[in-house]
This record gives sequence, structure tokens and C-alpha cells, in this order.
Amino acid sequence: MLAEERREYILNLVKKTGSVKAIEIAKTLGVSETTIRRDLNKLARKKLVRRTHGGAMNIIPVGHEMKFDVQKEKFIEEKKRIALAASKLIDEGDVILIEAGTTGFQTALNITNKKELTIITNSCDIASVIGKTNPDYKIILSGGILKTDTHSLVGPIAEFAFKNLNVDKAFIGITGIDLKKGVTAADPIEAQTKKYIIESAEKVVALCDHSKIGHVSMNFVASLEEIDIFITDSEADKSFVQKLQEIGIEVIVAS
Repeated sequence: MLAEERREYILNLVKKTGSVKAIEIAKTLGVSETTIRRDLNKLARKKLVRRTHGGAMNIIPVGHEMKFDVQKEKFIEEKKRIALAASKLIDEGDVILIEAGTTGFQTALNITNKKELTIITNSCDIASVIGKTNPDYKIILSGGILKTDTHSLVGPIAEFAFKNLNVDKAFIGITGIDLKKGVTAADPIEAQTKKYIIESAEKVVALCDHSKIGHVSMNFVASLEEIDIFITDSEADKSFVQKLQEIGIEVIVAS
């Protein structure tokens, strides 16, 4: 396979799966890992992929937001591990808020053995699944405008609900997080709703697979200091994790 054909193969794989590892491509194509790393570096210089430790991932434009049905299939195993770690932070009797999103949905699936919970959400999907698995829980749906791409309820009605609530823990999804730009979101209305979700919580728990680290979306949501606990997967950039710990954020790496 010629170098250009190899790089085209890599680029198509990144677009399809979201991320790749150099060692796995090298084995598939029967070339050295060094060769693949050079290919990845060349694609990164052209801004076609974003380099990660040991591989590369897809570049997401700042204004782009994946549809829920597409997003839920990406990094699904990582999201399941993050969700399991998140569920272990919930105590009996807690009032918790689970923001709409694919990792939040996985978290909802893992709440099975805690008693006397009150669960607030801006996701019809999350409310429905918890209602089926744990009908004894008190479930509060925020109301708001249904954003069909992300299956979330946003806008003034949702904001009014969150402004008037106080919760023990809020589990928030992440579109983008960066050391300088903080937490960002693609949609301005969703970003504003997320701000009120964060303000309502005694403790903010960010659920973030490694693909969101270093990505910057169009709308500012919160500074890093507003996060109390950051849960990610084992592919997360180690230097980023260290920086979070240095500013006092508890980091849980779900493996």
C-alpha cells in the first residue's frame, strides 16, 4: 500500500470510529508503528486529525454537535465505565441531577441499588428508563424546549426549573473541555441551560470520555474550577489529568 493510500485509509477509519491507535493500524496494515505515527503526524499537520497519546482522533468543528443516536454509539465502552464510576458516587437519599446526554443515559442505567433517591433531569430518555427500572424513585423532569438532535430539554422553562432547585450532585456531560477555554458547548441555548444546572449543585461531576479533552466548542459554559469531580477513561491525556488535579479537581479514571 502506497503512503497516500495508507493515510487515506487512516483518515476514513478516524471518520468512521472517532479515534484510532497507531499500534492497531500498524498490525492491520503490516507496517511499523513508527510509519503509522509519521502518517498521523502528517495528517495532524494538515489539520485532518487531532493527535492523541498513541493515536489520533477526529477533529470536530467548534459549531458542530453530533446527533444523540450517532453520539451514543461512539466510545460506548468508555462511557459505560465512566457511568459505572459515576453511579458509585451516589448516596442513598441523594437529590441528584443527571443532564441529558449519552453518558448521562448510561449513568441512569447503572442506578439500581440506592434507596430514596430524587432524580432531576432534562432528558425524557433518562426519566423514562429510571421510571422503568426504579419506579419508587421521585423523578422530576425539568420541562423546556425539546432539542431533537440531543434529546435534551433546554431554554427558558428548563432554566427556570434549574434556577429554583438545589441538588446534592449534578452529573453533567461534556461537549468540549480545554485548559484555557474551560467547559464549552456547541449550542448557545444548551450552554445557558448547562450553566444553571451547574449553579444548582453542591457538587458538580463532569462525565467526559477522552475524545472531548482538548476540544473547544463555540459557547462558553464554565471555568474548570466549577468542576468538583472529573470522571474520564484510561485513554485520557495524562498531562491534562495532572493539570486538573493540580487545581484541586478530583479525577477518577474509569478502567
